[in-house]
Amino acid sequence: MKKLIGIALVMSLLAACETMQKKDATVAPETKTAAKEEPAPAASAKPAAPQKKLGPKAQAKKDAEDRKAAQQAAAAEKKAQQAATAAAPAAASDGKTQEVKGINDWTGQIVGTPIANSKFSRLKIGMGMNEVTSIAGQPTDTGTHMTGKAWIPFYMGAGRHETIYYYKGLGRLTFSGGGGVSTNSGLTVIEYDKSERGFQ
Repeated sequence: MKKLIGIALVMSLLAACETMQKKDATVAPETKTAAKEEPAPAASAKPAAPQKKLGPKAQAKKDAEDRKAAQQAAAAEKKAQQAATAAAPAAASDGKTQEVKGINDWTGQIVGTPIANSKFSRLKIGMGMNEVTSIAGQPTDTGTHMTGKAWIPFYMGAGRHETIYYYKGLGRLTFSGGGGVSTNSGLTVIEYDKSERGFQ
């Protein structure tokens, strides 16, 4: 009886071994296939070649070239700024308003393109009415109006009223002062306008 049990055990062990061998034979090809499917590792990037160290003379030459390029760039930028600054006054006098400082600490504006050799070209901001009429002659028409400063409580300074002289074919002159036609009025705006009718 013991012999039969021993034979049965040996037989079952042999059967188990054969089953294991068959499983190993089946898994092995799959492993090989999987190994084949794995992509080959990417070729490692070629390391960048180290920069060649320059000798003292070559380094000095390179530094000098760099300095020269920087100076040229700075000079070009400065030249562009100067050109823009020079163009600004020209643009201001070409049909636009130009802020100017006149006589007796007056400041004012010149509007439009100045007309060469005209009566207006001899006028200066800050001139009084009598001085202006002695140079430009009597206006074709005049007008007076109050400004916003006239409504400021307790304000007694200049600019409360403005008087405008109209000159046909030349333009307009504006005087600011404490009153309409007053002795303390000064020329504050010279406006060139060839199309001026000469009337309000």
